[in-house]
Amino acid sequence: MPAARKSSRNPAARVGAMLLAAIGLGAWMMLDRTDQDQDQPSAACAAPRPTDPPNYAALCAALNRPDLPGLLGTPQGRVLSAGPALLAFGTDATVEVRLGTSVVSLTDSSTTVKDIADMPEFRPRPTAVLGHGALTYTTSTVTLGSGGGPQTLFVHDLPGATPSPAATDDRTSPGSGAPVRNLVVAQDPKAPGGRAFDLAVFHTNGQPVDDALLHQVAAAVMPSLPGWVATPSDPSGSASAASH
Repeated sequence: MPAARKSSRNPAARVGAMLLAAIGLGAWMMLDRTDQDQDQPSAACAAPRPTDPPNYAALCAALNRPDLPGLLGTPQGRVLSAGPALLAFGTDATVEVRLGTSVVSLTDSSTTVKDIADMPEFRPRPTAVLGHGALTYTTSTVTLGSGGGPQTLFVHDLPGATPSPAATDDRTSPGSGAPVRNLVVAQDPKAPGGRAFDLAVFHTNGQPVDDALLHQVAAAVMPSLPGWVATPSDPSGSASAASH
């Protein structure tokens, strides 16, 4: 989920700011790394820019891990690009990794699990990741034309948007693009109203994302992130707690 303005106390306004940051992600995808040669090695994380949040590098390194293709069910896949949002409002760090038809984004988010729970238009459903309170929810992409052909962008729907007639369950996006499955997880299991990590996955070919895959990626990536508070069900143990 793209970054939100910390100055806003209104969850809807904060998600509106996230929309603009998501458009920045799409712009970066269009402008950066166009090489599709599968013989090339997987892309490393883009170097941090002076304007990137201090935790960008750690976030990108955690997501752009060697086993990410396998976690996504494409063990022979190659990372085509990995980097920050081009335009991010506020101070939340957001990274996005693209490989094949899969796109994964991760945000160290000031939009909390409780905030998303209060947004029924995203059809949130409670779940847990390694003992941490979490929600799955659905957003969508849009497709924009460009000189290099159509680009599928990860853009959250505005709160209050009316679901399309095809939106029959929580796995169907309320927008017109490919369905995006999101998993927001409290960094501290005792603080659902505190900072969260938000993971989003979509396929550019429009295929739905399996929730088991979403949980698999989250369970592998999140314990290595600064700010994660370990629980007894977290195999990373005290090492994660020490990073808090």
